[in-house]
Amino acid sequence: MFIDVEPNDNINSSVSTLYRDVGSPREVYCIKYELRGTDEPVQITGFDLDTGKPCPAYACPIEESGDGLALLIYGGSGGIRLKRLEDESAWDVSSTNQWGETHLIYPLDSFIVYKDQI
Repeated sequence: MFIDVEPNDNINSSVSTLYRDVGSPREVYCIKYELRGTDEPVQITGFDLDTGKPCPAYACPIEESGDGLALLIYGGSGGIRLKRLEDESAWDVSSTNQWGETHLIYPLDSFIVYKDQI
């Protein structure tokens, strides 16, 4: 699985890396993310550069070099976007209550809620 994200309205960072997926991706709704030193549940979506709109975010098991299996969390061509679980506002790259990431790597046993579970 190839992750390629250029700096954009969602995230100022870039990444271009290859991971070896060892399972099928599943669409993600919620993960725990470290905010101010504590793990808090957050909503997650992908961000598509072509449309400038949200798109699905996925989690896929991968082989993490030297560390064994891990969970790759990724979105669209513009990365992923996150907001607090209780935030009911629309996804918006100009919102100061939301933030972007290129992708995330979590341990396999991390807290995650998949779309097919809700």
